[in-house]
Amino acid sequence: MQQALLPHRLPVTEGLRVAARYLPATRGMDIGGDFYDVVRIDAGTVAAVIGDVQGHNVAAAALMGQVRTAVHTHATAGAAPEEVLARTNRLLADLEPGLFTTCLYARIDLERGRARLVSAGHPPPLLRRPDGSALRVGVPPGPALGIDEGAAYPVTEIDLPPGAVLVLYTDGLVERAGTDIEEAIDQLTGRLATWSAEGPERLLELLIGHAGPAERRTDDIALLLVQRTPGTAGADRRP
Repeated sequence: MQQALLPHRLPVTEGLRVAARYLPATRGMDIGGDFYDVVRIDAGTVAAVIGDVQGHNVAAAALMGQVRTAVHTHATAGAAPEEVLARTNRLLADLEPGLFTTCLYARIDLERGRARLVSAGHPPPLLRRPDGSALRVGVPPGPALGIDEGAAYPVTEIDLPPGAVLVLYTDGLVERAGTDIEEAIDQLTGRLATWSAEGPERLLELLIGHAGPAERRTDDIALLLVQRTPGTAGADRRP
């Protein structure tokens, strides 16, 4: 069921490399509410999405499918990032699912090298720069989806130069019993800057290793890494 609800394959887009993975909480528990998606909006624009529905059961997985479909639909219709989350939020408020859903949405303009990000209560993304340094991206979070029908989602815009990797993840990657999640995110950011790997595929494997052995995993994890590649047509052109 989980595999049916997640993307069967991610779109191939010139100027973008992508790596993604879903990891269940424990062996034998292969269903949950974490999801990711990459949406091709037009030839030079894509959206990267990650989200987390509370729970590890059929209800969480079913709601995850609804949220992913709603975000995908609004994104392909050309809605601005803040409207993608606002409209999805109104849908969930009408459905009254009784489950919290966090989501982070990034609309990436490959030609200009810019990304516009919005968050519905989701952990902040990380950015690994082309020189190997890394930082936490400060995206002011709006409320989780489905809580406040009139919620607004502030937009943060960042540079995404060729070679940069944007790391989106769910809280299972950083949340541990007895550990402050903010400190855990800072530690992960520091580790990201120490790895010599540059491509998203290898960085993904290193992040999975950072999460620890599968038998100790108490929450499911979704990971989505997107890299704007050197030589993107029209790279860094400004109007």
